Amino acid sequence: MEKIRVLVVDDSPFSQKIMKKALELSGFEVCGFAQTGREGIAQYSELQPDAVTMDVTMPDMDGLACSREILAKWPAARIIMVSAMKDEALIAQGSAIGIQAFLQKPAKPDELASVLRQVCGSEPTEAAFHEQYLQHFQAAFEENLAGLLQAEHGVTVLPAAERAFSSQGLAIVLGISGGFQGRAILDLSKETAKALAEHLCQEPVSDQEDIFHCVAEFANIIGGHGVSQTNHLFPKLDLRLTPPSILFGEAISIVNPKLKSYVIRAETTLGPISFSVGFVGGK
Repeated sequence: MEKIRVLVVDDSPFSQKIMKKALELSGFEVCGFAQTGREGIAQYSELQPDAVTMDVTMPDMDGLACSREILAKWPAARIIMVSAMKDEALIAQGSAIGIQAFLQKPAKPDELASVLRQVCGSEPTEAAFHEQYLQHFQAAFEENLAGLLQAEHGVTVLPAAERAFSSQGLAIVLGISGGFQGRAILDLSKETAKALAEHLCQEPVSDQEDIFHCVAEFANIIGGHGVSQTNHLFPKLDLRLTPPSILFGEAISIVNPKLKSYVIRAETTLGPISFSVGFVGGK
């Protein structure tokens, strides 16, 4: 799915940075910036964005005048007014011009994303979800490992497949509920689990239950970060984690014939650690 391209028209560099971060976090592409109304019109002509976020107060002309000129030349332009001001008079004037939505600064990222998608007629699809969820869970896995170990580690990703998951000895299983049903598994050997627990606790850990619960909490953090990042892009799914289940033993296989899962394997200084994630349906 192609990203929605957004032109940001705002005379404040600070506001531009905030808008860029919020838009990119929600899966949009910021294709350009303009600090004046004239720049906004020129940039629209050159870039032909899918949507424009428009400030009201600018040095040369206000956002209403800029929007009026853009819509006069490109009637199909989609413009959202994002300004510190939002009153009935502004909304009435803007609506008469053809501005399609009004948000007040600071716009909440989820609200901004939802309004942009509605204006552009591009609500996230099931296909888009199955194409994109892996990157968020992989980022959560890698970021938490990097934060824990303070070191680089090689990562290999096995493509999605209907496969039995074979454990190295200890598997922490997290169910995922909400708009789609899924599963995440943090898997490692018992030796690596002990080393991980001791690294997390910064002291020797010999009790098996303590090791298991420590690793389970680490898995819960990774899964929670992945779910949160995915929900930010697909808020209507309202994904949630179920409490972790702990499986351990020799030659453990976990099978769900309806689920296709990726396996992300990291070679760390503590030993190999795998994170599997998948959802029913899709790719």
